[in-house]
Amino acid sequence: MASQNDLARDVDAACDLVRDQLARHFAPIEEDVRASAERRFSVPLHEDAASDLRAGTKPLSILIDPQGRTYVLKRGDPALLAAEECAWELRSLGKRPAVPAILACVQVDGVEVQGLLKPYVDLHQGELLPDTTTWTERQRAVLLREHAWEHLLENLDTNTSQYAIVGPDAVPVNIDWDRSFAADPGPRLSRFDKYHPILPNARTFLYADYVEGRVHLPLGLLASEASRIRDLPSDQVRAIVGRYARVRFSNEGEARALVERVVRRKKSIRIAVARLVRDLRQERAQLAASATWQQRVQRALTHLWDQWQVFLHVVARGPLGSAGRRILKLVRGRRLLSTTRQP
Repeated sequence: MASQNDLARDVDAACDLVRDQLARHFAPIEEDVRASAERRFSVPLHEDAASDLRAGTKPLSILIDPQGRTYVLKRGDPALLAAEECAWELRSLGKRPAVPAILACVQVDGVEVQGLLKPYVDLHQGELLPDTTTWTERQRAVLLREHAWEHLLENLDTNTSQYAIVGPDAVPVNIDWDRSFAADPGPRLSRFDKYHPILPNARTFLYADYVEGRVHLPLGLLASEASRIRDLPSDQVRAIVGRYARVRFSNEGEARALVERVVRRKKSIRIAVARLVRDLRQERAQLAASATWQQRVQRALTHLWDQWQVFLHVVARGPLGSAGRRILKLVRGRRLLSTTRQP
């Protein structure tokens, strides 16, 4: 097992490589879109209807430009799309890997379409399993650091299917941040926090394996990530989140309140992470020690909760979950179509 400092350097190098890989060819596309007041992409695109996308719940299209470069266009609620663009900008500010995402108006086979334009990411290189002993040490470290970003972005919707395995170092990268700022989870971090009762997060499994002694976690990397986030320039954070907030809220007071909440979260994140690290270490130590019958009952209940998350994952990633996602995508697509047809 590598020392924590060696592991930190290894993870930084792998993540920097992936960040450059994801952003490299998209940088001129982003410049092209932002140069237009209407955010129009000047290059005509063609829809590749035959391409296969891993089942999600939002209407998505795979598009190809004349040079053969491939993109994904996501359509839906403007606030959700703006949230993902905001997350991309904040993670870029923090120099962390993310899939570039920009709100744009594009020409698809001669038809003008509004949506969130992203580079296509291959999702056929595997998926993280709920057994985190099968993850590499690097993958566990990356997912550990991601918890700090989940807290800043108020995004608890981070299940294993949302991570693409990217690059030669098999770095997990969250490809979907559109639930950022969906709800205020409060000032504390917990290993039990989830976006939805039936959707476990990837870190749900990571922390369960840690406290039960099945894996080691370099918790200092999470603390270091909190420091990185705290040191983000507050004026730039305000500007980025402000653009999103004005899409989401028509009321200027509500928009301003969200911006200031995120800035406060940024400033206090080191304290929140320190408390989480203390809680995790304490739970791991308690599970390794002898216990009273009351403590054994509590441990059994917690273990049952952990195993329930694995069961929910199996259901969600199986035929029943896939069918549910297809139905939800179809419903959202038809709803979007009916909305765009209204005069």
